[in-house]
Amino acid sequence: MTEREWPSPGIEADVPAIECPNAVISWLERLGHDVHHIVQTVAHHGGGIWIVGGAVRDACLGLEVHDIDFAVSLTPERMLELFPDAIPTGIDYGTVSLRGDGVLYEATTLRTERNYGDGRRPEEVNWGVSLAEDLERRDFTINAMAIDLSRKVMHDPHHGLVDMERGMIRAVGQAYRRIGEDGLRILRAYRFLDRGEAGVWKFDLELEEALRQNQTMLNAVTSERVWMEWHKILQGSNAADVIQRMAHDHVLDRFLPGKWAGQHRLLASLHHPFIRDFDGLTRLAILLCECFSIEVDEALRNLKISTKQRTYIMDLHARFGTLPEPSKPALRVFRAVLREFSVLHLQMEIIIRTHDLSPSMGVENKSADDVYHLLELLEALPELTAGTSPLVNGHWLMQRTALSKGQTLGRLKEWLHRLQIERDLASIDEVESVLCTLLWDQENHLEWPKVQFPD
Repeated sequence: MTEREWPSPGIEADVPAIECPNAVISWLERLGHDVHHIVQTVAHHGGGIWIVGGAVRDACLGLEVHDIDFAVSLTPERMLELFPDAIPTGIDYGTVSLRGDGVLYEATTLRTERNYGDGRRPEEVNWGVSLAEDLERRDFTINAMAIDLSRKVMHDPHHGLVDMERGMIRAVGQAYRRIGEDGLRILRAYRFLDRGEAGVWKFDLELEEALRQNQTMLNAVTSERVWMEWHKILQGSNAADVIQRMAHDHVLDRFLPGKWAGQHRLLASLHHPFIRDFDGLTRLAILLCECFSIEVDEALRNLKISTKQRTYIMDLHARFGTLPEPSKPALRVFRAVLREFSVLHLQMEIIIRTHDLSPSMGVENKSADDVYHLLELLEALPELTAGTSPLVNGHWLMQRTALSKGQTLGRLKEWLHRLQIERDLASIDEVESVLCTLLWDQENHLEWPKVQFPD
């Protein structure tokens, strides 16, 4: 983009400007037309506009920027006039969402906040025109920087760039007061310790003490907000180190069952190489493997996670400690039931045995080496010739057995389906041959095998 096309400058910030790092300049020059249009529109109508928050932090670190937020000097009502298709997502707090090319940009009016009576949200919000005051209310120095796109300069009154170079998480202003304003900042502080390939950062001493003294503030945070931050921590590249720190600091005790400072084997298991490729939900399931299922279910419900997420974790928990037999028939059924999760299950069982964990439902007497062998057998197992769907249906079975619709017919169909998978039957004729060998009319149908794992 040429200088002629670059957005015109809006009002100047009341904060000293510094040169942008090269990584930031490179990022700014790659921004799309919709960002430039937003900046140009606000500036043209006498406003000031700055990129703020996580976008600035990640751009400075050379990381991929996912969301761009703006701070503006215009009121939210004026922003809705200038951008008629904007969404008033948080109008009481000055936030509107501006539509871009398949993306939304949050723009929040400069403001000051006072009186966090409930430890969650300010009781008093006032619009302002001071970028300095707006940055003063933010949580950590690495999040209290701003970029003036049109002038290609940065504003860093709280020395966030220096803290980045030091690998330090430091509060803006007085740490005890800043954490006391919103208990969620406790979890945000731990999340920001994880800097991906840059490793794990540290807290400055004042923030460390403020986090320790304000832990009860988490009780005032809604479960949904706790889960939002906790889930992000679980998904981090260095989640094992961050979670270990949270356990040591007794933060996990606030929303997970049990006391975590002494759970050395469970915490060590998060360093296993397989964990790196697990998602956050699977990592949480491993953490909770020694808890009783009723405790796990209660903890997940208290966190208000979605039904789909809770079901996934509970299904993993119910299978912990179980293994298929090292035979082709058993492994075929195992893979047919768990599908893409069959390898994942064996990897989790390797972790459990490597770190001597004790799932609440018990564990089969097999070593990690035994499970590695199962994994090799599974990966070498050819796909089923006819796939995993049953070759015969109930109508076909009724014609050949004279059975009517009911439980017996259904269980016989399941039995044949299991035998089809175990023996890798390829055709209906082969299924019919097997049916002729079964003494189905002389046995209790409630004892017939199903396609399931574990049995």
